[in-house]
Amino acid sequence: MSSVQSYLILTRSSPYGSHKPKAALDMALTAAAFEQEVSIVFLDDGVLQLLPNQDTESSSLKNMSKMISALKIYEVKHVYVHIPSAEKTGLDLSDAPNDVETITDKSLQDLVSSSDHIMVF
Repeated sequence: MSSVQSYLILTRSSPYGSHKPKAALDMALTAAAFEQEVSIVFLDDGVLQLLPNQDTESSSLKNMSKMISALKIYEVKHVYVHIPSAEKTGLDLSDAPNDVETITDKSLQDLVSSSDHIMVF
């Protein structure tokens, strides 16, 4: 039996309303650091985390755009944006980081079914 597990992280929260988005990114980076297979999906209000040029100066929270762009560098295998969520929130997918893949409802269901661990933030 392989010791590599697949982790699916679903990040559903808007970027700066809570600490959930940062916790999701921390979890993804931590699991990848331990050589686990990690995929992360931005869906619902979580797609707003992908908006460019976010200004966090007036809040006590860090701008997470650098963490998002580092996911692939740290071996997070797949970074997805959920197409229906992007459409619902008005996110222009051309504004998303270049290495973010799109995912449909059906593909998301398949990914959930094939993952060993699923974490929702």
